[in-house]
Amino acid sequence: MKKYSFLLISVLIVLLACSKTKNDPEYIEQEIPLDIERDHVAAKPIQMWIDAHANLSLFADKANITAYMEKMKATGFTEVYVDVKPGIGYAMYDSDILPQLTKWDNITINRDWDYLAFWLEEAERLDMSVIASLSVMGYGYTKTKEGLVYDTNKWDGKTQLGMLDASKPTVLTDIRNDREADGAMLNPALPEVQEFVTSVIAEVATKYPKLKGIALDYCRWWSADYGFGDATISAFKTYSGKSVNSNNDIITSTGGIGPIYKDWIEFRSMSVTNLITNIRTKVKAINPKLELHLWASADWASRYGVGQNWASKDYKPTPSSIYTDTYSKTGFADQIDVFSLGAYTENIYTSENPGSVWSVENFVTTYDKFIQKDCKVYGSFASYAYGTNAAKVSDAVYLCLKNTEGLMTFEISHVINNNQWSAIKAGIDRVYKK
Repeated sequence: MKKYSFLLISVLIVLLACSKTKNDPEYIEQEIPLDIERDHVAAKPIQMWIDAHANLSLFADKANITAYMEKMKATGFTEVYVDVKPGIGYAMYDSDILPQLTKWDNITINRDWDYLAFWLEEAERLDMSVIASLSVMGYGYTKTKEGLVYDTNKWDGKTQLGMLDASKPTVLTDIRNDREADGAMLNPALPEVQEFVTSVIAEVATKYPKLKGIALDYCRWWSADYGFGDATISAFKTYSGKSVNSNNDIITSTGGIGPIYKDWIEFRSMSVTNLITNIRTKVKAINPKLELHLWASADWASRYGVGQNWASKDYKPTPSSIYTDTYSKTGFADQIDVFSLGAYTENIYTSENPGSVWSVENFVTTYDKFIQKDCKVYGSFASYAYGTNAAKVSDAVYLCLKNTEGLMTFEISHVINNNQWSAIKAGIDRVYKK
């Protein structure tokens, strides 16, 4: 009993202790104690995201892939998300559907070897796993107007159209001409688009049987302003049975909520959920063991605007001007195996941002209200948000790994540039250190 009391007092002292880091004088490092007597903890997946654009030059060299795979292994990573069909719309794998990615903005690469196959080869050597990531709807780079949807006019009418000025409801912007958009995205409400993007994902699943999984990124509408156009409005009317006299019936001329807005929200969400369901059916028919992953922002309440209801169908939000009483049927948690919960915020602890959901701590401790165990959840954090502040990186790693079923770090270029390897390892060790 005396030993237990001493340990308890020690833990309380540690909890009360705090110090400011030299990197960020405003940040109070909150030392989270290790369990006093830890039962055996099964190892959870610890993942690194490999962004295609940020690392295009670095990983044009096999030797760098090898070196950083070994560095990741030594740090504690067990899996990598390898971006193989990024938002520009070209392939970084052996594709019969898409052109190869050889140029992006001012970077040109010439590769006579299979990029994805080499990651798989190195992962197998190091007893690691690879999940191939694809930008599901992204098929062009708006900043320089490069990519598949700019190559021919066959994509006219298939990209997303936005009403960027609600006072001009008939003036629509093709996302290919919106330089503010991260990517020129296809329209998920169109059957021909769903068929095309599913065929690309199926190709990856078929050609690379050693993959552990496929991750869906940018599986959404670009923003709440997008999704207009004759084809989409026609599909909406068929789905909802509502009449649309003007786009202002959806979003008013002053940018407010129109009388059929909530029906529009359900339709857009259902379009995305139907696509995910179709992708799952196709992938599992090819390889039942292949995991289907999806990344999205952890802030569920903002996802209606892009059509991503990542909750369980059993989660029923209160009907409102945004949610219909049947909105819950658009939930897609049961259609994926792993949800990568994007807790991307500068705030680590809820105490840093009182009254707001925006903290890593809040996101990784409240997600089950929405998911309700329909799929696995891995906490994901934005390493770029913390720069060289090792304490913040360690805390983010700890909170994500401790409170969810895995960890994903976004992403390797920021880890390299800010030399965050030791901080990440320290966070992992706080969970697993005996």
